[in-house]
Amino acid sequence: MSTRASEGMESGFSLQLEMFEDLVMPSGIVHHLSTMKTRSVRDDDIFVCTYPKSGTHWVWEILSMVVAGRPEYAKHWQNSAHLDSRTEEELDSLPSPRILFTHLLPRLLPRDIWDRKCHVINVQRNPKDAVVSYFVQHTNQNWVDKSTEAAFAGTWANYVDAHIKGNIPYDSVMNHSLCWNRFPQDHPDVPFLQVDFEDLKKDDVTEVKRLAEFINHPLPYEVYEQIADACSFSKLKHAHQHIKDQTFHNQWREGSSGYFRKGESGDWKNWFTVAQSERFDRVYQRTYSHSDLK
Repeated sequence: MSTRASEGMESGFSLQLEMFEDLVMPSGIVHHLSTMKTRSVRDDDIFVCTYPKSGTHWVWEILSMVVAGRPEYAKHWQNSAHLDSRTEEELDSLPSPRILFTHLLPRLLPRDIWDRKCHVINVQRNPKDAVVSYFVQHTNQNWVDKSTEAAFAGTWANYVDAHIKGNIPYDSVMNHSLCWNRFPQDHPDVPFLQVDFEDLKKDDVTEVKRLAEFINHPLPYEVYEQIADACSFSKLKHAHQHIKDQTFHNQWREGSSGYFRKGESGDWKNWFTVAQSERFDRVYQRTYSHSDLK
C-alpha cells in the first residue's frame, strides 16, 4: 500500500522519505523525532519555528545578535542549533540562552516548552514564495548521503503537485501555516510572537525591535539599526559564505545560489502558471475552511 512518502519519492524525490505519525519526513531525522516530545528544554530557550525557506536564517541571526547585544555574526551556521537534526548532546553543549530553530509542527515539539513557557517565535512567508524557494533548495542541495544527486530530480509541475498533496518533507506550507496560526489559542499561556517575512522586508529595524522586546532584551535604537544592516540579505549572504565556520553547512550543487537565493517577495509569479496558482488557492482556502481561523 502506497503512502504519501512513497508517492513523494515517485514524484521525483531521491531523498529518502518516510511517514512519521501522519506526516512526510526525511528518513534521516526520524530517529530524532521519535524522542522529541520527551526532550528536556531550558527555561530561557528561544524557539524559532518556521516552514522551510521562510526567513529562518534571517530571524535566527537577528536574535543571535540581539542576545549578544551587538551586530556580530554567530560563529556557526544556524544548522548547529537545528532541533530536528542535532542530537541532544550536541544541543546540550550550546550556551544559554539557546536559540533553537525547527520546522516541526507544534504537536511534535518537546512538551517541556509549554510547561516552562519558553519564548516561541513563528516566522511566516507568502506561501507561494516559500514553495518556489523550497523547490530551488531541493533541486540544488545534496541531501543524499555520499552522492552529488540533488534531493529532488523531478519537474516544477511534479513538485507543485507533490506540495499541494503534502507529499514533501515537513508536509505542505498550507497545513504548516494553519497549525502555527492556531498556536495562540491552543497554548495561550506560552509567550508567542509571529513575524512575517514581508514585514521584515518593509521595515527591518521595527521588526528587530519587536523581536528584542519580545525576548526581553531591549537595546538602544542605534543597535537595532546596526543589527538590521548587518542582517541585510547581501551582508548575511557574504557572512555565511566567507566569515562563518562551515562545519554545519550543508552541501549544495556547484553553481547554485545556496541558502541565499534572492530574498525577494513575489517571485512566485515567475514560476506558477495560472492553473497552478488557482489550484493552490483553492486548496489553501479549503484547508482554512475546515478550521475556526480566517
